[in-house]
Amino acid sequence: MKNKILKAGVLSFLVLAVLATGFFFVNKYFLSKDAQVTREKAALPTALSINQSQDASTVEDSATPIPEKINWDVPFTSQAPNANWDKTHEEACEEAAVLMAERFFNNQKINGPDDAESGLQEIIAWEMKNLGFFESTTAVETARILSDEFSLKTQIITNPNIDQIKSALADKKLVMVPSAGREIGNPYYTAPGPLYHMLLLKGYTATQFITNDAGTRRGENYPYDFKAILNANHDWNGGDVSDGARVAIFIWR
Repeated sequence: MKNKILKAGVLSFLVLAVLATGFFFVNKYFLSKDAQVTREKAALPTALSINQSQDASTVEDSATPIPEKINWDVPFTSQAPNANWDKTHEEACEEAAVLMAERFFNNQKINGPDDAESGLQEIIAWEMKNLGFFESTTAVETARILSDEFSLKTQIITNPNIDQIKSALADKKLVMVPSAGREIGNPYYTAPGPLYHMLLLKGYTATQFITNDAGTRRGENYPYDFKAILNANHDWNGGDVSDGARVAIFIWR
């Protein structure tokens, strides 16, 4: 009996030791990642309002030099402003991206979680009336929301490349990139990450795109390497996201 108790005690100790070790390394990873993201964000260029001047080119005039870096001051909200990650808000990344873009081009802020939630619900109501659904809107459907509800101009680009996106951003445009969320590599997404996600690009540096990523409360000014954005770029494609077309939405007033 004593041997059984001793063995049980040893087994419990080993289990606790393994769990503690795992917790230590997971915690160490996230602390390291937090430090890395904090450093990257601190090094980002100062955010500019839409009314501030900036040397820029148009998408069509790619020969004109563009700024080495740019970062537009786009208001941020997560897709769950009040941290209520229910079924509706798990599907609200497109609406959050639309809301942030609309407020930017109208030179308006997002005044807290309740204002963001109200804005999301207005967009969802428009979608239900005009599309019949709100979940997982494609690039074409998202562009329609931007143009029909908010009178913003849009252009859908097939197989976008780094220079095209940078030129658009330099020209006071924002860029939405539909993505296979599990290929983006953001450690703050709830595992395994969203099947489909919409990223809002607001700037760039020499090596990274600057996003407002509504999929996490840490998503404001979130930097991603160019390759990470382009590799994950896939449209909804009826749920077969990994085989979806590579497209981006350029948005301007």
